[in-house]
Amino acid sequence: MRQAAAVPPSSILDAPDLSALPAERLEDMHDAAATVLQCEAALAKSGMSVVSEVLRGQGDFLVWERYPRGDVFDTETHSQYFYHAHAPEEMAKGENGHFHLFVRPAGLAPDLRPWALDGAVVADDPAARFIHIGAISVDAHGQPIRLFTTNRWVTNETLFAARDVIPLLDRFTIGVAHPNWAVSQWLTSMVRLYHPQFAGLLRLRDAVLRDRAARQPGTAVSEDRTLQNTSEFRLDRAAQIAAIEEALGI
Repeated sequence: MRQAAAVPPSSILDAPDLSALPAERLEDMHDAAATVLQCEAALAKSGMSVVSEVLRGQGDFLVWERYPRGDVFDTETHSQYFYHAHAPEEMAKGENGHFHLFVRPAGLAPDLRPWALDGAVVADDPAARFIHIGAISVDAHGQPIRLFTTNRWVTNETLFAARDVIPLLDRFTIGVAHPNWAVSQWLTSMVRLYHPQFAGLLRLRDAVLRDRAARQPGTAVSEDRTLQNTSEFRLDRAAQIAAIEEALGI
């Protein structure tokens, strides 16, 4: 009897079950939700948003340009981000652009080894290896739409397995006032609020790449220009907060 072919993993992440998370994690997520809402409310009072602030004084908003120019780095936590947009057909419906989030080389343990995925490009110098932890898409008003991960070639990162990247999520912190303190707090808190989703997206990214590598032996799937986004989660903040509060029993 012929064995049924394995079904390739979907790149869409299902909502995780939060009930099994430790209370400490849930409480941190709940606090992060409050910070996210406070940042948005404070910006809105001044007619601003996370989008308006990263684009302020930057001239015309051009596809593929990175904003604010020069990116934003926290030299203490080694966290980094930039905002940009692709052509409309490459983005979600209603998406204005997205924040790419990184941990810089100085934030990586010296003994951390890149994922040995066939054909993956690895920077020869460990001091040039950085990690993309995920991205946050927003609409023109700065409201978050989705989280996603990308294939290696998109950000030119050095690819590390999810098990090695997930511990870095708790260390992602933007503690600088440029271009706006509320934007820094918002991004930091979004990673905390959606920690289970960021972790799940990284695991799913690995599963998608492993599956494609198994189906296309001898192909460098991490350099495949036909595979851009490797996993995605559509955001529903009210549902996330409700799930956290149900898990906490409040």
